[in-house]
Amino acid sequence: MAKDEENLIFILKNELKSRNNPVDLKSVYIGKVTNLSPVEVVIFNGKVTLTEGDDLFISEQFRLRCNIDKTSALTTDVPDLLNYAKQITETHSNNGTACQMPEAVANLSNAIEKINTELLNLKCDLKIGDYVAVTSLEQLDRFLLTDKVL
Repeated sequence: MAKDEENLIFILKNELKSRNNPVDLKSVYIGKVTNLSPVEVVIFNGKVTLTEGDDLFISEQFRLRCNIDKTSALTTDVPDLLNYAKQITETHSNNGTACQMPEAVANLSNAIEKINTELLNLKCDLKIGDYVAVTSLEQLDRFLLTDKVL
């Protein structure tokens, strides 16, 4: 390879490295929840307090997850209804064959139970002292709470 070609490749590599690179790469920080209403999170070893609606925004995905089972229907009503449904037994003597209804109810109960379990696995229950992931937005001094850190 000629010396001129090597110089051109070197220049091209440097230009590609330097183009369109952001000056300020945003990071994800781990914060600690200190208040729930409004949500307050401290970062940088307690030196900075972020307040919901001011400099802290809650991601829609996180908000939806936290609102799963807000009425407690999934943890109280659904299990009771499932247990009741599984206890149903019925036989018909029309044609001498057993009724298929109990098996259908059991299958539906199992399906509902699996859905209920999956929904509860998604649930987030934010408490004071929990650690959360907070990312910096492009606007200066604005942050987004994205998830709970276990």
